[in-house]
Amino acid sequence: MRLPSSILRSTTSSFPSAVASSSRIYRSAFQAIPIQTYRYQSTLASQSKSNSDPRTKDIIPLPNGYTFYPNHNDTPFDIMVNSSSKSSGNSDTEFIEGGIPRKDQIYTSDKEIPFLPRISVYHYLFPFKTYKSKHRTRFLYYPEPTNQEKPKFIDASTGKFLTRSKLEEVTKTLATGLKIKGIKQNEDIGCIFGMNSLNWVIANFACQALGIIVSPANYAYTPDELLHQLRDSTSSFAFVQPSLLPTFLKAIELDPSYSIPDNRIYLLCDKDEKQMILEKGNETEKSWMNKFQCIEELYENEKPGQPKRFQDGMEEKTAYLCYSSGTTGKGKGVETSHHNMTSQVQAFNVSYEPIKYHDVILAMLPFSHIYLIVCFSRTLHQPLTCNGTVVILPRFEELAFLKAVEKYKVTWALVVPPMLIALLHSNNVSKFDISSIRGFMSGAAPLSSELIRSFEDKFKHIKLTQGYGLTETTPVTHVMNLEESKNSLNDGKIGKLMPTYQARLISQQTSKDLNFGNGEDRGELWLRGPSVMKGYWKNQQATNDVFAKGGWFKTGDIATIDKRGYFSIVDRVKELIKYKGFQVPPAELEALLLTHPEITDVGVIGIYSREQATELPRAYVVPKGGLSSLPTSEDKAAFSTKIQEWVNGKVANHKKLRGGVVLLDQIPKSPSGKILRKDLRAKAIKDEEERVQQGRVAKL
Repeated sequence: MRLPSSILRSTTSSFPSAVASSSRIYRSAFQAIPIQTYRYQSTLASQSKSNSDPRTKDIIPLPNGYTFYPNHNDTPFDIMVNSSSKSSGNSDTEFIEGGIPRKDQIYTSDKEIPFLPRISVYHYLFPFKTYKSKHRTRFLYYPEPTNQEKPKFIDASTGKFLTRSKLEEVTKTLATGLKIKGIKQNEDIGCIFGMNSLNWVIANFACQALGIIVSPANYAYTPDELLHQLRDSTSSFAFVQPSLLPTFLKAIELDPSYSIPDNRIYLLCDKDEKQMILEKGNETEKSWMNKFQCIEELYENEKPGQPKRFQDGMEEKTAYLCYSSGTTGKGKGVETSHHNMTSQVQAFNVSYEPIKYHDVILAMLPFSHIYLIVCFSRTLHQPLTCNGTVVILPRFEELAFLKAVEKYKVTWALVVPPMLIALLHSNNVSKFDISSIRGFMSGAAPLSSELIRSFEDKFKHIKLTQGYGLTETTPVTHVMNLEESKNSLNDGKIGKLMPTYQARLISQQTSKDLNFGNGEDRGELWLRGPSVMKGYWKNQQATNDVFAKGGWFKTGDIATIDKRGYFSIVDRVKELIKYKGFQVPPAELEALLLTHPEITDVGVIGIYSREQATELPRAYVVPKGGLSSLPTSEDKAAFSTKIQEWVNGKVANHKKLRGGVVLLDQIPKSPSGKILRKDLRAKAIKDEEERVQQGRVAKL
C-alpha cells in the first residue's frame, strides 16, 4: 500500500514562504526545520480494539527532506503494522526485517538540520543571476563567494587554474557545444574516463548544466572492467583522457553489439596538449588526434547557454551514476539524484571542519570515486560553496604530493590509509617543507587507532580525522572535526552521525535492534535520509536486497556506538571470517598486524579448509623493504612463521592465523584504498590449485 504522492512529498524542503531580503533568506536556510513524522498510532487506534499496544506510544520520525522512491521498501510503519494485523489476525511484526524500532533505537544528529533545497546540482552551485520569484536570490543556501576571480581549481602539474566565474562561463559554453552535437537530457548518459584534471571538472559540470547523467569511470580500469560500466550504464558519449584511449577503444572493440560513435568521443585535453601529441606522438596517436575533438574545440566558438531548468520533482532525477568499487564482484551502478547531492553538501557544511579563504585543499584521490566527487573530499562540489582553493594532482605519487604541498602551501588533504602508511615510512618527507598542513581527512577504508597514533607521533603538526560513508549514501554519514580528533577517546572512530541522517544498529544474532542491556555492543549499521541513493541502476533485485522495510539502507558494515554518540566501524558483514561458528573480523587482525615494525601493509581473508570444514584466517603481508629484503625461500618461510606466532600470541584462540601468512610485494587495492579481497581470494584459490597439481606431479 502506498500513500498518495501529494501526501508523501515532504513539506519541510520547500522554499521559505516569505522573506524580505537576501540576508534573511540566507539566515532562514540554516534554521532548524521540524522533522516530518508519521504517527502510526493514528492508524492503529482506529483499527484496534484497544489502545494499549505499547508501539502506539512512539513517534516514528522521517528524516528532514526524505524522498520516497518506489524501490526503497519505504512504506510507513503504520501501514505495515495495519497490513500485518489484517493479514494475520494479530499485531505480530516478526515478518518485518529488523522489526519496528523504539524511538530510542533510532539515532539522530545533535546538530541543527540545514535547509534542504529541491533544485538541480548545477543551479545549487551556480544560481541564476536573476529570478522571477521574489523569494529567490543569487546565493540562497550558502554565503556568497567573497572573490569569484580567486583561483578555485589549480592544476599542480602545469599551474593553470580556473576561477569560479570562469568555471561557470566555460561549463555553460561547453554545454552549448554538447547540445549542438545532439547530446540531450533524458536520452544520453556521459562517461568521463580520465585522471584528475581541470578538464575533468569542466566536463562534469557542463553535463550537469545540461541535466545529463554523468557516469565517471575509474582510470585504473582494464578494458574488460571499463566495458562492463560503459555497457551497463548505457553510456552514449564519453570524455576520454588521450593517454587512456588505448584502454577505452579496446573496451569498445570487445563487444561488437555495443559502440559509441567517433563523433561522440571527446578528448579530455585542451588544444595545446592535442597539438603537442600531433607533433610528437606516434602514427596511431596522431590518427586519434585527427579523429576526435578535444573539449576546448567544442566550446571555443560558442556562447554560454542557459542551463537546464528543473521543474518541480525533477531534482529527484539521477545526476551521477558512480559504480561501487566491486571489491567482491563486478561493480553496480549507484543512482545519485540531484537532491541526494545538494542535501549532502548542505549537511556537510554544518557538520565538518570549516574551510576558510586561505585554505588550500589537495585533491589526489580519483574524481571517479564518490569520495572525491561529492563534498566529503572537498574537491568538486563542496569547495564551490566556500572560499578555499583546490590543487589537483592526477593521482597520488609521493614526490608529486610533497612538491605540491611545499609549492602551494597545502593546508588540508583527503587521504586513504595506504597513503598515510607510505608517508610514515618515507625517506623523502624530510626533504620538503610540509609545515603548512594542519590536517588530513581519511576515508574510503578503515583507519586504525594504532596507525593514527604512529602517524601523529611522527608528524606532530598534522591531526588526523576520519569519516564514514558509502557510494550509496552520497557518501558521508558520519564525520569528526579536528577539535574532536584531539580527544584520544576518539582514535579510530568515524565520528557522530551527520544531520539529515538516521541510524539503527541491528543485531547479527537476533536480526532486531540492539538491546544493550543484553550485553550486545555491535550490530549492522542501517541508515536512511535524503542523501541515500535512489537505487542500483537497472538492478531491482539488488536494490530490494539492501533496503529493509521503512526505507532503511543496510550498509553491510558492523558498527558500535559509545555513550557520547561516537560510532566505530569494526568490520563488514560479508567479510567476517567464520571459524567453527566464531566470527573473526579481518579489520581487527589487520590493525594488529600493522603495528608490527617489520610490516608495511596487510590484507586478511578467510580460506575454506575442507579438512576442518571451516574458514581459516589468513594474512597477506608486505614486509618492510619488500620481498627483496628476504632473498631466499628460507628467509621468507622464517619471516612468515615469526609473524604467525607473533599474532597467535596476541589474539583469542579462534582468531589465530591458522590459514598462514603469505608474503606479497603489494596488497591489491582499489584507487580509493579499499583492499580487493576478491583478488586475494582468487590468489588463494589459484595457489591451492597449483599446490594440488604439484602434488599430483610429484606422485607420478
